Amino acid sequence: MALTIEKAQQILDDYYDLTHTKYEDDISLIHALEFLIQETKNPEYMVELGGWYYEQRQFDLAEEYYLMAASLEYVDAYECLGYIYYYGRVGQPDYKKAFHYYKLASDKGNLVAAYKLADMYKNGYYVSKDYSKYVEIIKSLYPLIQGATNTFDPVPEIYSRLAKIYVEEGNEDQAIQLLLIAKEFQSQRLIYSQFFGDLTIMKYIVNDLYSLIQFDPNYMDLFDLYYALQKPCKVAIEILGEDHIIEAKYEDGLFYICMENKNYEDVDQFFLKAKINGEPISTQYVNVNYIEILD
Repeated sequence: MALTIEKAQQILDDYYDLTHTKYEDDISLIHALEFLIQETKNPEYMVELGGWYYEQRQFDLAEEYYLMAASLEYVDAYECLGYIYYYGRVGQPDYKKAFHYYKLASDKGNLVAAYKLADMYKNGYYVSKDYSKYVEIIKSLYPLIQGATNTFDPVPEIYSRLAKIYVEEGNEDQAIQLLLIAKEFQSQRLIYSQFFGDLTIMKYIVNDLYSLIQFDPNYMDLFDLYYALQKPCKVAIEILGEDHIIEAKYEDGLFYICMENKNYEDVDQFFLKAKINGEPISTQYVNVNYIEILD
């Protein structure tokens, strides 16, 4: 059956409604996006396909479609290319290219590119280290992101950076409040996204929060396991009325995390790969019932 623009768009809608995707679904998505790119020349589809390849860690193909969209001066493509080159996804990090694309996007009002540009000043990547410039940029983004309601707005990223600045300035109470908001925002994002980068952001938020407040095992949520599972312990989580036991333990000198007779080498792998009833645990409503500290 020959594709039309309407049929291709329907394939996209159907794909994103799927709970579990099969190989055939992925192929249909790719073909639909390639068709839409060819027929419409719309850079949104180019970035969408590039983003799909990025999540699959096929970074060379992601770069190809991001560059295609960037040639049409599409701002989101600039941001995406910044990530490609900042993290060296297609080779070694290329901070000159990363700065170039982040600057292009930031100048167009892209807040993600702006905080990444700030990071480059903080770390001295391509530009000279300039911590005051970093602080200036991050603080300037705060009023722009206040009141944001879209789950994928960069609230967690900006708030967690600003929290560290406040700690350095002696304002720990404000830092704690920002981290609590960032954590809640990120937990909502992870219901919809299993992107590895979003899980990493949550880990940093949780660890930063518990560097400022006392960890209380009686008041835990799912993502507090990023902190709790770093040491030997036993936890019961409840999903749909059923308890599932998680253990973090040493055995034969090796530390690992175990759930449902499956082992994970660390908490990062646990959150990335652990599933209950075929679903990632971060996408489900979870009660954390108890925690036992193990010797």
